[in-house]
Amino acid sequence: MKLGIFGGAFNPVHNGHIKLAKFFLKSLSLDKMLVIPTADPPHRCSDGLASAEHRLKMLNLAFDGEKKIEISDIEFKRAGKSYTFDTVRLLREEYPNAEIFLVVGEDQFLSFDKWYRYGGLLDEVCLCTAARNENSREAIENFAKALLGEKHSYFLADFDPVTVSSSLIREKIKTGGDVSKMLPKKVYDYIKDKGLYN
Repeated sequence: MKLGIFGGAFNPVHNGHIKLAKFFLKSLSLDKMLVIPTADPPHRCSDGLASAEHRLKMLNLAFDGEKKIEISDIEFKRAGKSYTFDTVRLLREEYPNAEIFLVVGEDQFLSFDKWYRYGGLLDEVCLCTAARNENSREAIENFAKALLGEKHSYFLADFDPVTVSSSLIREKIKTGGDVSKMLPKKVYDYIKDKGLYN
């Protein structure tokens, strides 16, 4: 079985996240993609994070109807920081024979050597990312050569990113800007209905 993992704060989930998840699902011929919202992100302040309930609901709305994409609440079921190493270890118990592909953004890939127990994590997963342009492709390839050597494999895709971020969306909502084109309609309606990020 080929299992993808796509983690993040998803605060909120937006069109860029959706496009990326579907792209890797197809590119890697995955049997399943788990989208995993972070409970307590180790690399950032959790102030301003919408609740677990809201983020899970928005993700379920965003990926509604996608049979091979599943929203997982695994990181909300345990205490402490949400380290990917611990999440993968738990998933390995559930999917003992799976080939696991960890999808990360370019910035996360280029700082992967700062991740908690990154060496052990590389023993368990194939690291996957996408290059924004030719310069970033070169940076990723050089970093991968130094970090992974011959021991580990990685997957680098060419992907035309959607220029949108969750922080931009939150900022626009605070200042009364229009974010309707950056989000699926169901997610946009949910945010308006619940008064999130105001």
